[in-house]
Amino acid sequence: MRKFLIKISYTVLPMWLILVGMATYLWAINDNSGDLMRLGMINIGAEYTDSMRETALPEIYPIGENDESRLRQMNCDVLIIGDSFSHGGGIGRRGDYVNYIQHDGGRKVTVLYPDFSTENPLQTAYDLLNLGLIDSTNVKNLVMQEGERYLVDRHNVFKTTNTEIFSPLTATAGAATGGNGGGADPSTTGPLLRVKDFVFYRLLGADPIYKKRLDRDMFTCDEPSKLYFFFEDVEMGFNVTAQQQQAVINGFDALIAKAQEKGVNLVILIACDKYDLYQDFIVDNTYPRKTLADDVEQWTAPQREHFVYAKPLLLPRIQQGVKDVFLFNDTHWSPASSRVIAAEIIKKLK
Repeated sequence: MRKFLIKISYTVLPMWLILVGMATYLWAINDNSGDLMRLGMINIGAEYTDSMRETALPEIYPIGENDESRLRQMNCDVLIIGDSFSHGGGIGRRGDYVNYIQHDGGRKVTVLYPDFSTENPLQTAYDLLNLGLIDSTNVKNLVMQEGERYLVDRHNVFKTTNTEIFSPLTATAGAATGGNGGGADPSTTGPLLRVKDFVFYRLLGADPIYKKRLDRDMFTCDEPSKLYFFFEDVEMGFNVTAQQQQAVINGFDALIAKAQEKGVNLVILIACDKYDLYQDFIVDNTYPRKTLADDVEQWTAPQREHFVYAKPLLLPRIQQGVKDVFLFNDTHWSPASSRVIAAEIIKKLK
């Protein structure tokens, strides 16, 4: 036993101490730098994040628990189901559109969080309605938010036959689950996962963060014309087949029909990717042009009254010279953009 302890003291213990030290260091230096900086191990942006937080309103909306009995007891005017755009992605819940709906709309808002709605918001929303889990609540309005990046994958595994709440995505769309939530939060937050990211992305050189130069200053930071975005923005949502397109349409149609059957006012928010929004302003862009957000708007035109599309709301602001439409160091939009999005949702609430 003594020999075993001695052996551990100069083998396992030093490695464990190094691991703990790295985890603590990486957590400390990257904790306030935006999901793109944290994932890419880029130690910039903390001051920028603080400046954005100063523009946000106090957080006041409640968080729903992942518990069926609590769902039945909820007393809220607006129930929101979404991915990281609805869960404080960016600077935290003070700056997301949910908080602005509560502040500016005077509604009691609850967002379903965390596990139910990070796998597949479409599936979760449909199952909640179809299985009667909000029948005994006072929910009058249901807001379902989907990010552009994983939208096609999610709709292609969507089912109307679930007999219990929440069916995890199949392996074919596994990328849409993971720590990425869906909308788009590619950052990993646990200290040990930061060590993993450091090894893969810094030491092995597989940087998941792409950087491009913009043709004008678009951010209020030290690199105002630099665009940081997640690599999946230019790997997902291209070459959508006719069958996949129909699956997207069918998923939305099924959710809308189920909400009408239940007498719930449904609003669907489509969040665009950062690359999609800024692609036309990139100097010498070598990546393919992304049209998915525009395509979804066209495919769903017959049901337009149920939708809020983020891209046509935010793109004109960039064209008008508004800075920080998306966050410089993050995959999510800014508090000011959240307020714009919230205003459009409020118009559709009953």
